[in-house]
Amino acid sequence: MRKSRGHRLQRLIKATSDQSSTRSRGIMFVFKDFTKHVKFAHRLDVEIDNIVFRLHYRLTFWFLMACCFIVSSKQFIKDHINCIADKSVSPVVDTFCFFSSTFTVVKYHNSSYLNGHLVAHPGVGPYSGEEDIVRHSYYQWVPFVLFLQGLMFYGPRKLWKHTDGGRLAAFVHRVRTSRITDDEDREINNVKIESLKSRSNKVEWFSKAYITMSRFRVSRDWARMLVVCEFLNALNLVFQMWLTNKFLQGQFLNLGLRWYDDDFDAIDLVFPKVTKCTFHKYGPTGTIQNHDTMCIMSLNILNEKIYVLLWFWFIGLFLVTSLSLVWRLLTYFLHRSFAFNRFVWGEISPGPAIYSQDIETLSRSLHFSDWLFLYYIGKNINGKMFRTAVSEIAKDINALRPKSKPLLQLDNSVEDDPKESDC
Repeated sequence: MRKSRGHRLQRLIKATSDQSSTRSRGIMFVFKDFTKHVKFAHRLDVEIDNIVFRLHYRLTFWFLMACCFIVSSKQFIKDHINCIADKSVSPVVDTFCFFSSTFTVVKYHNSSYLNGHLVAHPGVGPYSGEEDIVRHSYYQWVPFVLFLQGLMFYGPRKLWKHTDGGRLAAFVHRVRTSRITDDEDREINNVKIESLKSRSNKVEWFSKAYITMSRFRVSRDWARMLVVCEFLNALNLVFQMWLTNKFLQGQFLNLGLRWYDDDFDAIDLVFPKVTKCTFHKYGPTGTIQNHDTMCIMSLNILNEKIYVLLWFWFIGLFLVTSLSLVWRLLTYFLHRSFAFNRFVWGEISPGPAIYSQDIETLSRSLHFSDWLFLYYIGKNINGKMFRTAVSEIAKDINALRPKSKPLLQLDNSVEDDPKESDC
């Protein structure tokens, strides 16, 4: 009877272990399938966002996915936990303790006990059942949480890409030019070299299309959603910091500071390398026997490094994201400033300066959404083409209306709502 019960227990725990391995393999397959649709070192043909945006959906996403892969692989090779126990229970106690959670005794999380040789390891010592303990079971969920966090960092990118819908790329591809020849279009080594006349036609088309788009407010939704997605990145980052802190039982927010201060007790409380586990088993006469085991948590050596790095990365990302939002607010309030536009457009179109009259005309005429759309077009075409395009737009604006009227009132059939936001 006892032997039969023992076999059933071993089969049950083995089945649980196999199920864990299956879940780990599942993460690997989902990870491999998802990465087919996400490029890491791919250079964007048309940039529809900025470098801070890309820190969220590229570097952060790939860092979390890499950590998920490493942790899952370590679990798959089954060296995540090793428990010291009697030979009679040693074949099953590792799996049992991993899934039932281990614990440490709070009062032994003190370096004085270790320095006084009163305990063998921090948090591991005599336990009568009355002392306060801390249970550690989060490590079972680390790969799943990391994978979910990675997907959430990629979410705003998918939303923004869907909203843009190739709108910016359509403008950029139409006016982008690599080389110019004086007389006529040529093709050398399968590279088309356009004539000055072709470029002039492109610029003329671009100016008319841009003004038409502005009059019918096509860029309004585009600009709004870009700003919304930038703020979503910031909100998602704050949420991920809160979620990680909740996941680690409130120990994440100051984890990096404690690691930097070499706070031995605090770090080992969050990521204990040695823990305790109590395994219950029926004895020969049916009496429940308690097996007190000491478990080596090798996986926590890796978890500690991951979350310390994640803390520093989240803090750095929070700082640069905050600066990017400040920059976006500055562009909103200063987009009608002549000095601001001369500086910004000079940065994205190196070379001869844009004519002051053209900057003045556009500064007085453009709504923020139109200004932002033009700014991103300028980031994706060469400086000479951008300067020519700005000059053509300014010329068309001056030809279509008196200088005192705003751009969106050029067409009397499309009137601005005075209550509508400038964005």
